[in-house]
Amino acid sequence: MPGTGSRRFLLVRARSWMCALPLDEVEETMRPLPITPVASAPAFVRGVSLVRGTSAPVVSLGALLSGGAAEPCMGGRFVSLRVPEGRLVIEVDEVRGLSSLEADALEAVPSLLRETAQGHVQRLGALDGHLLAVLGSSHLLPREVWERLGRSEGKELS
Repeated sequence: MPGTGSRRFLLVRARSWMCALPLDEVEETMRPLPITPVASAPAFVRGVSLVRGTSAPVVSLGALLSGGAAEPCMGGRFVSLRVPEGRLVIEVDEVRGLSSLEADALEAVPSLLRETAQGHVQRLGALDGHLLAVLGSSHLLPREVWERLGRSEGKELS
């Protein structure tokens, strides 16, 4: 995060987590699309969906952060993100809206949470009395998983 000023974020909820996604990485939000499961994927990867003619991996944000199995979200929405490898879709329970957050209000992640969340949570803050996790979308899906998903589909994902 920059040392001064504020940034715009899309706020989402996944299970008990309230998360902030940098708005400049968000392409769009949408209703859930059909998902094709991928056998060799980690537990938090629900599979692959076709988004605007391009296949994209679908990550259950709740499962990723909680360490559980990827189950359909309650009500669920998809959020399409721009990442260096192409497009990544995260499945969330709810899209809460947009918010500007001051960089000074966000704290470094405590080491115990950093280890548990495997680097997905970049900063922590508070919003309306609730813990807010600021995510780095480019780190949500490891490169080796991108490669494995591309091989199982028989083509490159983008």
